[in-house]
Amino acid sequence: MASKLQIKGKISATKNIRQITKAMQMVAASKMRKAQEAALRARPYARRGLIVLRNILAYLKGKRFESALTRERERRRVCLVVVTSDRGLCGSFNSGVLRSAAKFCREHKDKTIEIVSVGKKAKEFFKNGQCVQAAEFGTIAETLNRYEAEALAEWILRSYEEERYDAVYACATSFVSVLSQKPDAYQILPLSVEELERVVRAIVPKTGRYSEIAKDEESFVVSKYYEFEPTAEELVSYAVRQMLKAEVLHLLLESAASEHSARMVAMKNASESADKVLEDLQRVMNRVRQAGITQELSEITTAKEALMAE
Repeated sequence: MASKLQIKGKISATKNIRQITKAMQMVAASKMRKAQEAALRARPYARRGLIVLRNILAYLKGKRFESALTRERERRRVCLVVVTSDRGLCGSFNSGVLRSAAKFCREHKDKTIEIVSVGKKAKEFFKNGQCVQAAEFGTIAETLNRYEAEALAEWILRSYEEERYDAVYACATSFVSVLSQKPDAYQILPLSVEELERVVRAIVPKTGRYSEIAKDEESFVVSKYYEFEPTAEELVSYAVRQMLKAEVLHLLLESAASEHSARMVAMKNASESADKVLEDLQRVMNRVRQAGITQELSEITTAKEALMAE
């Protein structure tokens, strides 16, 4: 059995670890709320932009107009944007995204796939992989800086318009609730209005804080009473580009909220495990202390009997 000094050392170390994990849990919770609030602040713009885009497309219906960003192509070259974190200690957050990305690559092995890594974990994972890394971008999990998202969106737009790729997909984590995040791969380009609508609706979590926002909102109504200056054709190209930028921003913000949520849950579990370890160590300490007391009493009794025998 370990000595009292060794057990005291283990108890002290476990308490220090618990203090660190609890602090990390609180920091992650704060950052998760900030990422959620940033996404919700940008949501009204995305909603109104989507309504305008729907109206323009409804107006152009039957006029044989099609934006280069919405037109389907034969898919031979595909770009996959993989969004992970820069740091670990966030449970299965990164492994879930990377498994989803690997599955996508297997399912599309008949096509040429290039990877855009967002976050250090994706960069490391695909460093020696079969897929070529076309570009690398940083995450916005710490800064929530929209300019990083704009840089990624501009790169995607430029590459697609230059016909470097026939389709662009994103593999990232959707924030469902504090305890639930879902890694998945979905199409970014060619742009789908239905997919945009899904992304905008998904910004509001299904349960928990902020979930009540969706109940009070109007649906994505299409109106026939629109006039366009200078022309609907010119406006739709601008609107599509802006909506893609909004989609990429929300993609990164949702991933940031999911990362911090996963880290918060992981640190909460670590703190609870530390509490259990401390309970076990305290029981061991009590047994060692009791054994020491019993031994001392036995020695006193033995000494007394020896004196009386004399």
